[in-house]
Amino acid sequence: MAYDLLIKNARVVDGSGEPSFQADVAVHQGKIVGVGKISAAATRTVDAEGRVVAPGFIDHHTHFDPQALWDPYCGSSVQNGHTTIMVGQCGQVIAPARPGDHDWYLKFFADAEAIPLNILEKGVNFTWESVAEYMEALGQRRGCNVGTLVGHSGVRRYVMGEAASERAQATPDELAAMQRLVREAMYAGALGFSTAPVGRGDPAGAANDAERWALASVLGDLGTGVMQVAGGAPGGTKATRETARQLAARTGRPTIYNLVSQPIEHPEEWQEHLRWLETSFKAGARVYGSCVSVVAGPIFDLRLGLDVPQDEDLMNPNGLFQGMPTWDNVMAKPYQERMRAFRDPETRKALSAEAVEGTVPQQRPATNRRGQARGFFNRRWDLMRVFMTYHARNRALEGKSITQIAQEQGKGTMDAFLDLALDEDLQTFFIGVDRNTDPVAQKQILGSPYTVIGTSDGGARPHSADRHEYSTHLLEHWVREQQVMTIEQAVHRLTGRTAQMHDMHDRGFIAAGKIADLVIFDPDTIASKPREPVNDLPAGGTRVKRDAIGIDYVIVNGTVLLDRGELTDALPGQIVRGPLYQANHA
Repeated sequence: MAYDLLIKNARVVDGSGEPSFQADVAVHQGKIVGVGKISAAATRTVDAEGRVVAPGFIDHHTHFDPQALWDPYCGSSVQNGHTTIMVGQCGQVIAPARPGDHDWYLKFFADAEAIPLNILEKGVNFTWESVAEYMEALGQRRGCNVGTLVGHSGVRRYVMGEAASERAQATPDELAAMQRLVREAMYAGALGFSTAPVGRGDPAGAANDAERWALASVLGDLGTGVMQVAGGAPGGTKATRETARQLAARTGRPTIYNLVSQPIEHPEEWQEHLRWLETSFKAGARVYGSCVSVVAGPIFDLRLGLDVPQDEDLMNPNGLFQGMPTWDNVMAKPYQERMRAFRDPETRKALSAEAVEGTVPQQRPATNRRGQARGFFNRRWDLMRVFMTYHARNRALEGKSITQIAQEQGKGTMDAFLDLALDEDLQTFFIGVDRNTDPVAQKQILGSPYTVIGTSDGGARPHSADRHEYSTHLLEHWVREQQVMTIEQAVHRLTGRTAQMHDMHDRGFIAAGKIADLVIFDPDTIASKPREPVNDLPAGGTRVKRDAIGIDYVIVNGTVLLDRGELTDALPGQIVRGPLYQANHA
């Protein structure tokens, strides 16, 4: 027998979490057919000496719902080792959608995920009404695989129309119709159901809990599917996680919510959070906290002002320096006048007094996206980092703190901050890091049996795309450099564990009979490349590209999609469907 692909001399990290081993991996007709010391011929042989071969990574939380229709590779997902991505999170979806109501879905998605509306209007052509028809549209031109959840807001809007955002209680007929839609979507191959807590500003958040439990009960009755709960409601993470616990306890199904992190301002909070998860599990509720391997915080530039939209998991930089008199005055100026003010030495002194030295107090706290107080600026310029530069000549500054840059350049903090911003016409993106920096905490959070690593939010916030590299960063920083977990543990968290949780039993592991979704990487060199803005979205929209080094090959359904670090023109991706669909289409 001649194989289609033979990977030789690899260090196999098989997705189970068990110790790695040396072996060859044989692929034929899209599946793994052998793991061992294989001598048979193959159409193509890849020598993986010194490399790891692992199952393809699974990104369980993205918002590529619209982008996946026009972008077969889903941004930088493939370049970071992902072979499968999940859409339909947070209840925010673009299916099911009634004819004549398409504009609402696009405006809803644009607002929720900070995507310019003209990009969606140009890129999305509604050819579907049902979730099943949407999945067919997604499957037309695929690079990586895509699976989907059925979203509460979409189902509610489809059944209730305008009342979906206004009326908390559905009628019995409306509730029955929504349950039918969820059931139909699950039989069509959806992998679960997503919702939001009461009080979140969308149709899912407008619903009462009785409706939420009733829709989730469909998954309990069917005995399959994962549930996901968005953040962003009044009460913060505590409200979200309690909703998730109730869903898990009432249905017996696993539930994932946003987000477990290590906030710098509340250094003990993560410990309480992990204890709560353990207690929930011991009480019988399979509730998991999603977590990310990258730092987080408000991302902003000084050109757009301090109101760059963020999702509920990141603090909105709206008014990061709000309540500081000079900052309030300068940021209210038109663009060119603001530039002149930032160049003025006396104005800089006043800005520094307020934001660096603190000799002038901040008069009121900043607010998050939904107008909730987020506290006062902490003046931690050692945590204020350059997120992405506009000019390539400044790329070496990315990731450095303003304190570090000031020291290297022999400048004051405010001068270093504003000189860089002005050199780039205020288009430099900064991040005020406020969580996920402590190796001790991250070892416990990332390694907890009650957390799920991921939540790239891919597709959302294309102007920053701040988490696309989470898999690469996990393997580079937390595995190789900080050694908070082994490579086997990390790969398990990115692959097999996520596949099992989503009832994707045909992938996530390297074993005979599994789908040949594979990634080959160098554990000694894997790292993220600098962020790069590119204008390749519909209508000329800008997104952030962030590729990796050290990821040599990505194989999807047995076909090489990333070849020696470069995308091929292959389109081997498929729609990943759940067991109900598979059982009825065997």
